[in-house]
Amino acid sequence: MAALAGLLWLSSVSCKSSTSSSTTGTIAVTNSCGATIIVYLDGTSKATIETGSSNTIESVTVGSHLLEAKKSDTGVLISSQTLTVTTSGVSVTIGGAASLRVTNQYGEILRIYLDASYLGDIGDQITQTIPYITFASHVFTAETKTSTTVVATITIDVTDVMEYTWTITK
Repeated sequence: MAALAGLLWLSSVSCKSSTSSSTTGTIAVTNSCGATIIVYLDGTSKATIETGSSNTIESVTVGSHLLEAKKSDTGVLISSQTLTVTTSGVSVTIGGAASLRVTNQYGEILRIYLDASYLGDIGDQITQTIPYITFASHVFTAETKTSTTVVATITIDVTDVMEYTWTITK
């Protein structure tokens, strides 16, 4: 009888499943802003990430956290966002923080290019914003939609988080 009771006790112990709840997750950060950044989590420096690279912050407590990215050479704040970290983790990409406000006063629809890549058309007397421009030197070109004649070109050295402006006139 004692042997049977022992076997029953052993089987009940071995059938119990252990439940362990994880209380941490990860934050995968990708840098595509065009400059080296320092990533801060809740005000504490966690990683320096070169442009075009990624880094994972491990053992982050599940819940809400403030993630900030600053240019490593100037300390200029590029991104500030609240993330909700789960046990499965979260991913974030730090993109360009500058923008270009383009105003077309040329008298006809223009095609806009960024570094020779077509972005889209802008109507006459229209202002549009091009967001998420990376830190680098960029060439913007405007050409007529009908004859593809280049009517304006501007080179902008994006060095700061700001809105740059370009007004296109005849």
